[in-house]
Amino acid sequence: MNGYLLSVIGTVLLSAILTAIVPEGKTSSAIKGVAKLACVLAIVAPVLEFFQSGSSKLGAEKTSQSIFSESVIQTDEEFIKYYSEMRIRETEKALETEISEKYGAETNVTLEWSREMERVDGIYESDAIRITRIRIRIDDETEEVGQMIADYVKKNYCSEVLLE
Repeated sequence: MNGYLLSVIGTVLLSAILTAIVPEGKTSSAIKGVAKLACVLAIVAPVLEFFQSGSSKLGAEKTSQSIFSESVIQTDEEFIKYYSEMRIRETEKALETEISEKYGAETNVTLEWSREMERVDGIYESDAIRITRIRIRIDDETEEVGQMIADYVKKNYCSEVLLE
């Protein structure tokens, strides 16, 4: 991509200098026209290369790889794992705060989760986090309040709830 940009900028600068120093006369319009054509060809060169080599299957495959190789997104598994764990911890703290505000109970929430990979149309992989179970440890509360908290969490978070 850098080479392409440098070639376009260089062609435009050379054309500008050339048209500025060409004396007025019969050939000046022809030289200016050739300079403009060179600029257009420099800008359109990748498109022409794509269609030129796209006629054969091997050429098309090679060109598509070379043109789109810079836009291929590769995932960083460690970052995804770290971010997923941080997001789960934030959700645990938010749920503890929500229970504390709604029921006035001090709790310790632990989310059990898993990552799920799903193939869409055999090409695209969808990666999702699924909460499998919510473990809630309630400090100094009655069984009735514990059951109300469990029902509330099960209803709003659609997950299995385990009271400890």
